[in-house]
Amino acid sequence: MTATNSTGAPASSASPEKIRLYTQATNPFTEKVAAALALKGLAFERVISDDPDDMARLSPVARTLPVLEIDGRRKADSVKIVSWLDSLYPEPPLLSADPRIADAQRHLAEWSDDSFLWYFNRWRTARYPRPGDDEPIEDNLLGRIRDHVGRHLRRTSDRPASRADAREMEIISEIEARMTDLVGFLRDRPYFHADEPSVADLSVYSMLVVLRAGAIPNCAELIADRPTLAAFVDRMSERVAAVEDVEKAPTPAGGDAA
Repeated sequence: MTATNSTGAPASSASPEKIRLYTQATNPFTEKVAAALALKGLAFERVISDDPDDMARLSPVARTLPVLEIDGRRKADSVKIVSWLDSLYPEPPLLSADPRIADAQRHLAEWSDDSFLWYFNRWRTARYPRPGDDEPIEDNLLGRIRDHVGRHLRRTSDRPASRADAREMEIISEIEARMTDLVGFLRDRPYFHADEPSVADLSVYSMLVVLRAGAIPNCAELIADRPTLAAFVDRMSERVAAVEDVEKAPTPAGGDAA
């Protein structure tokens, strides 16, 4: 496993001596937790491993990463982790003091987590080879898909579009629709439902920043096509970067899962 040492702005005076965030190399839910830590000014180590044995050891019940460790105590599930952080370090709060706005923030966070996880899983499944994948698709199906994402599709060859291409393009088309939904939710506010980041912003940002980095082709262009959404990702990145300075150094994972 490899650890990255994330420090920067002074942590809270109540900050523990050691915080570790265990994760795979690419995981949007890790970015959510990392952003929450950064917004609260908490220094942490990011310990990276794609070894399934590490996941089973660190998260024996949920069998998922990320796992956050604070002074030897560990918690899995990004929703529970962020709530835990907010209870331990309440400033700045990650939910509005207005119960109605807080409820809207929770619902949007849940919607974002569920929606984009669904597309990430579909994307992985769509890329598994299937019988007939190399067969050209019907012109009418290709036309319907191109109406949505054809202008962004980066082809790697001159061959006709195949059934496998169509499957991937349809998923990207649906992701584009969810991005359009987010533009409507955000409107002209700097953050979703409020003027300061909340759990909603953490969930949306973590998914979009991973998509923009190339987890699924063409999604970076789709975000760029939506200036308010692109500005939101940049705004959140600036807030997070202000308190996160990453240095790579090898370190053992150590310890037993709690």
